[in-house]
Amino acid sequence: MNDQTPIKREGGRTDAAVRRSRWPGWIWGIPIAAALLVGWWALRSLTRGGEDITISFDDVHGIKEGGDTSIVYRGLKVGKVNSVKLAKDGGSVEVTAHLDDSVEKYLAAGTQFWLKGAKPSFADLSSLGAVLSGPTIVMNPGPGKAEKHFKGLAREPVASAAQEQAQEYGVALNGSVGRLEPGQPVKLRGFTVGEVKTVGFRYDANTGAITTPVMIGLYPSLFRFGGATVSDNAAALATAIDRLIHEGLHAKLERDPPLIGDAEVTLEMQSNSPGEVPAAVNGVPQIPAEPGGGLDSIVARVQKVPIEQIAQNVLDTTGHIDQIVSSPKLGDAIAELDATLQQIHQTADTAGPKISKLADSLRQTASQLDDTARTANKTLGGTPAQGGTREAMREVTEAARSVRDLANYLDRHPEALLHGRSGE
Repeated sequence: MNDQTPIKREGGRTDAAVRRSRWPGWIWGIPIAAALLVGWWALRSLTRGGEDITISFDDVHGIKEGGDTSIVYRGLKVGKVNSVKLAKDGGSVEVTAHLDDSVEKYLAAGTQFWLKGAKPSFADLSSLGAVLSGPTIVMNPGPGKAEKHFKGLAREPVASAAQEQAQEYGVALNGSVGRLEPGQPVKLRGFTVGEVKTVGFRYDANTGAITTPVMIGLYPSLFRFGGATVSDNAAALATAIDRLIHEGLHAKLERDPPLIGDAEVTLEMQSNSPGEVPAAVNGVPQIPAEPGGGLDSIVARVQKVPIEQIAQNVLDTTGHIDQIVSSPKLGDAIAELDATLQQIHQTADTAGPKISKLADSLRQTASQLDDTARTANKTLGGTPAQGGTREAMREVTEAARSVRDLANYLDRHPEALLHGRSGE
């Protein structure tokens, strides 16, 4: 910056003098501040540790940049997504992420990254939260050499990529495959034993037939062969599948949960329909498919329900009920029952006070009999009495006890005077 200092001359005139300043000027403050900011970010990146990696996905599936999408390992957040951009060839999306130094040692060729919540499903209710918040990238460490570029998956893998190769089988599903997609599980008795590899659609111009061939991959390790070594697991799986097919193994399309869940291939045993091993197609072994499947099988089951017969039975039952209700005999029976109940109430109201008086009279009679027996015993006292007299006194005492029991019974069951005492 230049400062002008006035200089006085002779004759009263003043000249301006120029003085040089060491400060370059305020205009230079902006680039200097930018340089300092870049340097601070660079220093922060060097001091915070961790590693930057690139994950390639076929689809962005709602991944957010700027740290809004997290990377987790065993439920713990270990990184975040920094940026999302289209690959140069346009065939994928490249996600740049920063991982903490705590998992830097797991960045190997066998490590997998997959999206949780990329495709929300009713089969996994925890994935429904991703509808609003977006998916989460899950890290699954694996063996191999150090790596910084990975191929991401849209769903959780069935088996580790470095674990083994799946054995492929073809299934000619003749039902609607619906939303069946590669990567979805193949289950046997509820256990995941493989995954869907490809889903095809073919039209035969000669016959007009439409087929939807599905290629599935079965993993030998998921069958857990007892006594088999790792080297012969593949052969053991092929032998096991052939044997199961002879015993009735079929593949079919299901949804989990039914109707609203994701489509999946299920292997089931049908002991009543053993079959032969189908011939291989283009060198790929086949597993027979159950007819129908998916929504088609549900519709077939509904069609088997005798709805018309059930409706006719309901109509017949309703008609019988109407006849009974409208019958004059029912009205007469109800009127007769009502009259009988009124008569019973009247009799009970009339007899109630009399029953109480009768019970009191019986108790008095029992007391008199007891007094008579005691007096007779005192009179006979020390005199030898005839056997007949003693027996008479005993009968008087028993009669008094019986009368007292009758009085107590009438107190508890006054209705006995109406219909007699039950045989208890």
